Amino acid sequence: MGIKEMLKGVVEGTAEVTEALVGAVAGVVKEGTEDVTDIFGAVIELGKDGVVDVTEGVKDVYVGAVKALTEAGKTTEEAIEEVSSKAAGAIGKISEDSMETVGSAAKKGIEEAKGVLKKPLQ
Repeated sequence: MGIKEMLKGVVEGTAEVTEALVGAVAGVVKEGTEDVTDIFGAVIELGKDGVVDVTEGVKDVYVGAVKALTEAGKTTEEAIEEVSSKAAGAIGKISEDSMETVGSAAKKGIEEAKGVLKKPLQ
């Protein structure tokens, strides 16, 4: 099963999409089975398919990835830098596909995630 299908299974049928997505992403990042860029790409695809809100999905992936990296020993700043770079790569691919609306929503999700991460991670 690919990352997109796995994330779709996690969010479908749950009222707590944010909690489910953050937890799933943190687990996948800790395992090291998927590149963070691919996880962002998968959640953006799910947004294009109408499964999740792109802004919220990107924010949840960002927070989950940063959380996993900090739990693995990186500083919050190092984790944010790494995840920001991976997110930019995923958004760059969207822009190449001329999906400006989706790209804008993804960028908004990253900005919202950075706001969340200014508070201590829980």
